[in-house]
Amino acid sequence: MDVFKAIKWRRSVRRFSSQKVERDKIIQILEAARLAPSSSNRQAWHFVVVDDPSIIKQIPDTVPTGTRRIVSFIKEAPLVIVGCYSKALTHYVAQLAGHENHLVDVSIAMTHMTLAATELGIGSCWVGWYGESKLRTLLELPRKFRVVALLVLGYPAERSTKEAIAGIPARPRKPLEEIVSYNKFGERY
Repeated sequence: MDVFKAIKWRRSVRRFSSQKVERDKIIQILEAARLAPSSSNRQAWHFVVVDDPSIIKQIPDTVPTGTRRIVSFIKEAPLVIVGCYSKALTHYVAQLAGHENHLVDVSIAMTHMTLAATELGIGSCWVGWYGESKLRTLLELPRKFRVVALLVLGYPAERSTKEAIAGIPARPRKPLEEIVSYNKFGERY
């Protein structure tokens, strides 16, 4: 699939079929993350693949009470990849300067996974709502790792169309003129 087609076709899928994601496709998705660029090529990321339904069902219970409804769909997903960074591998000089490159690096890698999943016909939803301490306990994460985001994956419950995975209509996007400046803030192309 052309990368621009994958970008346009991708949607945040929140309803999944019960079909498991095949191991070879999980490896392809993880390989896309492995190949992502990172600051100083540190590759300070680590990805926890969660495919045990009993663990997945507990993930929404780790978020603060008021936000559980937002992430309740996770319980029915066949796969969750938890994107973390290793505190030991982060660039402390960049952090001291206020550049949290490790967060960007993990985000880039997870975007690569999202697009790879889309190409494979697998739906995904990027989730930033999580309760890190409870999630850390649930997944038995070592202290050197911090969670950045969750990527919920699975085959969509709804049929895909030529326009979008799972047939989900496109959400409105701002026009380029509203989000881009050239050379100086506010100058138009």
